[in-house]
Amino acid sequence: MALACPRCKDHKQVLDLPEYWRSLSQDAEAKRKYAQPAEYTAQWLLPVGAVVLGVLLLVSGAVAAGVLLLAGGGGIGFWLSRRSSAAEEARERWTRSLICRQCPAVFPREDAVTV
Repeated sequence: MALACPRCKDHKQVLDLPEYWRSLSQDAEAKRKYAQPAEYTAQWLLPVGAVVLGVLLLVSGAVAAGVLLLAGGGGIGFWLSRRSSAAEEARERWTRSLICRQCPAVFPREDAVTV
């Protein structure tokens, strides 16, 4: 059972995208075009520091500043976690993608047509 391109229906030119990318020479333009999305590492120091400082301010009596720092640290932490998970999903999608060298379409393995 061969996989075919959903756009042009060709099955002879469909390749695994990571394997195709590894086969390209280092100076090929397609090497940059089809490269794996960059890994994102969240820097948790700022949101954790803001939350800790917010708790300290709440305990010391500066309620408004403490609540502001708690909310800000929580918001930044939420944003960082969303951004990190989106980058991880993009990397996983890349690893299971296929490329058609006939049309050149990049598509997930789930969208491929079976022939």
